[in-house]
Amino acid sequence: MNILITGGTGFVGAGLARRLLARGENVVLFDIAPRVERVPDIKDKVKIIQGDLKVWPEVMNAVKDNKIDGIFHLGAMLSLPSEANPWASFQTNVAGTQYMLEAARLLGVQRMVLASTGATYGLGVGEVLTDETIQRPISMYGIGKLFGELLGRFYRRKFGFDFRCIRFCADVVGPGVRTMALPQYIPWMIENAALGRPFECWVTEDAAVHIMYFKDVVRGVEKLFYAPKENIKMVCYNMVNGPQLPTAKDIENAVRKHIPDAKITYKPDPLTMEILRSLKYKVVDDSRAREEWGWDPEYADYEAIVEDFIKEVKTRPEMYGVS
Repeated sequence: MNILITGGTGFVGAGLARRLLARGENVVLFDIAPRVERVPDIKDKVKIIQGDLKVWPEVMNAVKDNKIDGIFHLGAMLSLPSEANPWASFQTNVAGTQYMLEAARLLGVQRMVLASTGATYGLGVGEVLTDETIQRPISMYGIGKLFGELLGRFYRRKFGFDFRCIRFCADVVGPGVRTMALPQYIPWMIENAALGRPFECWVTEDAAVHIMYFKDVVRGVEKLFYAPKENIKMVCYNMVNGPQLPTAKDIENAVRKHIPDAKITYKPDPLTMEILRSLKYKVVDDSRAREEWGWDPEYADYEAIVEDFIKEVKTRPEMYGVS
């Protein structure tokens, strides 16, 4: 198959590209600012396109010129950038997703997986989050992603298009993150400590979020894409590593087990804390993903995530553009 990955040189996209190449797929990476340093080992095995999701002809040409069969739509503006510039966020996350779906419909793409977020939940959410919990987001990022989910469901019903969606109800962490998004203090904290740099955390010590390791995210989106069509009933799925809800201080303590002299301080950002406090859920039920297409995280413990993250930064920094 010819596979298109948007956000293709991000830390999830790059890891996914390697797994798809191992399957024998032809891979095209579409990115607004391609980071070729993230794919040094495969740059000659993939096609890299510099393209902007909010430019309709660029989306169409990427799908048409490469005879794309399947799409992993991972590209997006994240939470804090979307709050700072909601107009650009609309163009990228809302219009860009519509362009991608319409290109897929018109050009005969077989299947598309959309990366969504737990930020599609908001008002009225209790402590337990399920796939059927009402979605009333309060952030621009969550609004845009919910539009994508609903539009994808419409394309599935109206046109019979094989749309699937995975909702990351956690902070996705891994080396090489460059966006200072809402909860992504965690990868910045771990990476800076591993590189011997100080880090000022923009949340309070007791701020807590679910986290997912990028290696599990890659495995998850791959599993969903290749799952038999008849298994896909929920269509849009919650996904999380496990029940743990570590605080920023928990992550700091896990880091200090490996780097005792890590320089970590705190200076909470009011906007970030406001949004974090709006996330009321403590438990994420992802049983439908486990039942319907076999979701099974390898890194369910945050201390295991921290340990492997530090090892990756120290042993393969060039792989993540952090050397």
